[in-house]
Amino acid sequence: MDKISKKAVMICIIGAMLMGLTGLSLCQEGPVINVMIDADIAPSATPEDVRAAGDSLINLINEIDPKGRNTTIFVSGEMATLYRLGITLQGTMTNHELALYGNNSGDELSSLSAADQEALLADANSRLYHCYVCGGKHVNIKGFRPQNFEQNDDTLRALENLSILYDAGFQEGLIYLPGHENDTWPYLISGFKLYAVPVSTASLQGENMVLYDKYARDEKKLSGSEWYDLLHKKFDESANAGSPVVVIFSNLVSGEGEYLDAYRDFLDYAESKGAKFVTTLQLVDMAAAKSKSAIPELGLAKKGGADVNAAEKGSVAECPTCDKTSTGATTSMITVKIQKSRGSSGNSSDNCTTCDRILANSTKVA
Repeated sequence: MDKISKKAVMICIIGAMLMGLTGLSLCQEGPVINVMIDADIAPSATPEDVRAAGDSLINLINEIDPKGRNTTIFVSGEMATLYRLGITLQGTMTNHELALYGNNSGDELSSLSAADQEALLADANSRLYHCYVCGGKHVNIKGFRPQNFEQNDDTLRALENLSILYDAGFQEGLIYLPGHENDTWPYLISGFKLYAVPVSTASLQGENMVLYDKYARDEKKLSGSEWYDLLHKKFDESANAGSPVVVIFSNLVSGEGEYLDAYRDFLDYAESKGAKFVTTLQLVDMAAAKSKSAIPELGLAKKGGADVNAAEKGSVAECPTCDKTSTGATTSMITVKIQKSRGSSGNSSDNCTTCDRILANSTKVA
C-alpha cells in the first residue's frame, strides 16, 4: 500500500471515529462534484428558440463528454417534446443521467391540488421516458427537481407513486426537511422511499445563495468572473470539509458568453484538484451506502436503462404517436428560507415522444 493510500485509510478511520460527533461523514478518494445541467427552453418557444436551446445545451455537453465526466441533465416534459431528437440522443450516453424537471417552464406545483400535481408529473414523466431509441432501451427516470424549487408534500407523494428515487428540490441551509438544515449529502426523507438532494449554497455578501447560474446572473447580477470565483471558493471549502459540490447550470445562461467561460474553467479547476464527477443518482447511491438507509431500487445507479418490452419495441414503421402534437395548496413539512422567484408557464403538448424514429446503433432519422 503506497503512502497516499495509507493516508486515505487513516483519514477514513478517523472520520468513522468522529461520525457520532459530526453526523454523516463519507470517505472518498477525492472531492465529489455533481454537475446538474438544465435543458431549458424559452416559454412559447419558436423554432429558432428550439434550435438555440439545442445549440447551447451542446455547448455545455461538449465540456462533459470529451473529458469523460458524468452529469445529470434535467429535462421538462415541454423540452422532451420540442427537442425530442436531441434529448433522445443525450439519453443514449452512458455518462448521462436524464432526470425530470417538471412539465412546463414556470410550473408552480404547490398551487395545484394533489391530483393535479400527480397528473402533471405523470404526463411529464411519460414524455421523457419515451425519449428512447427504437429497439433499444428506455432511460430509467429516477430523479426530479421542481421548477423554481416550487413543491410541497403532495409533490413528494406524487414522485413516490411514479417510482422516482430522489428529489433535488432542496438547498443546503435554505430549503430543507426538519433536522437537515446543515446537510450537504442526500438524505432519506422520513416516511418516503425518496431521497432529498440538497443543492450547494455559498456565502455572498453575508447571505447564502444557491449555486444556480440563473440566480447568480438574474438575481445577484454577478459577472462571469464573479460567478467563477464563488464556485471556486465553494469547491475548496467543500473539498476540505469532505462535502460534495452540487451545482446547477442552465443552457440558457451558461451555454454561451462569459458564463460559458466560467463553467468551463470551473470544471477544469475541479478536475485539476482530483474531483470525481458523479451523476445525481450516483451521489444518492454513495450517501445511501454509508448511511445504511438504502432502498433496493438504488442499485439502478450502477446499471443502464431498462429493456424495452416487445410491445414497446415494434419497428420504425410502428411509431403511431411520433410527430403528432396537440396543444392542450397544502401545509408543507419542507422548511424554506428563501424568497423564490416566479416564472411564466409555457405551452403543454400531449405525449408525442415515442420512438422519434431513431434506430438502435444509428443516428439516422427516417
